[in-house]
Amino acid sequence: MQTRQVANDALVTVGAARYSVPVAYVGKTVSVHEDPGHFEFFHQGQLIARHQKAVRHSVVMEPAHYAGLLRQGDNLPPGTPPRFDPYYGGFGEVLVRDLQLYEAISQGAGGDVR
Repeated sequence: MQTRQVANDALVTVGAARYSVPVAYVGKTVSVHEDPGHFEFFHQGQLIARHQKAVRHSVVMEPAHYAGLLRQGDNLPPGTPPRFDPYYGGFGEVLVRDLQLYEAISQGAGGDVR
């Protein structure tokens, strides 16, 4: 048995892969039990997640572990999945440049890139 702390993204790292647990356990310590094909995650003796083992550097996420993170509109029927949170701050502007500028720079032509 191993112990791990749940990261802010509700993922637990085991064997160079990351596995989700319910967001309610962010910041808490969980114990990890391993069998030949799965990892099981326990908090205070209660099973909170079970995932099939994944290859190194994989991220295994169960959508249900993130339920309720986004606000639902008041006019949506019950059971409707969450959508974009309109109260989240803007993403800012993205500068769009002609790709030919990058091609010219990579070819050593230089020039003005404004």
